[in-house]
Amino acid sequence: MKNSFFAVAFFCAVFAVGASFAQTKNGKMVVLHGGVDVDGKSTVTEKLLEECIVALPSLKELEADVSARTEYLKEINGEAGKNDQVKVYTASVKISYKVRQKILIIITQNSLDGKDPVTRTEERIIMKETVPFESDPGEGNLFAGRSNRKYYYTTPDAAADNAKKRAQIWVSQQQNVLCSVGK
Repeated sequence: MKNSFFAVAFFCAVFAVGASFAQTKNGKMVVLHGGVDVDGKSTVTEKLLEECIVALPSLKELEADVSARTEYLKEINGEAGKNDQVKVYTASVKISYKVRQKILIIITQNSLDGKDPVTRTEERIIMKETVPFESDPGEGNLFAGRSNRKYYYTTPDAAADNAKKRAQIWVSQQQNVLCSVGK
């Protein structure tokens, strides 16, 4: 019994150090490699359990960021020979909103004594920002080109209104994901 205990202890010690050894049996060589990372470090991981939106901005609060550039357009609105420098506009709207998340925190430790991981559930509220909602040039009030027709906005208000409309659609779709009052 004592010999088997020492054999097991020796085998574990060899694996803990990451050594390898060879043994011959019936003229064949068997090579064993072992390695264990026992550095005592802790590893913290998070797993998202659930998420819901706490608050969305009011549709009246949405503001568009409008940018302008000048482009040389040919055959404006399909008129042959009507080529000119035109100021065109694009707009984007970014929406920030609050989200409540329930997360599972798992803390594991690399050790020989084989401790169970420590787990804890927490809630947190964070701000999130969506991708910007861009104005769709396909709905612009001016076009140029014949076979490769492109549309543009010629007023900043038209570009801003289109971007706001796209953002408002997203906000109304998110009403189903709002946190319920009792949570």
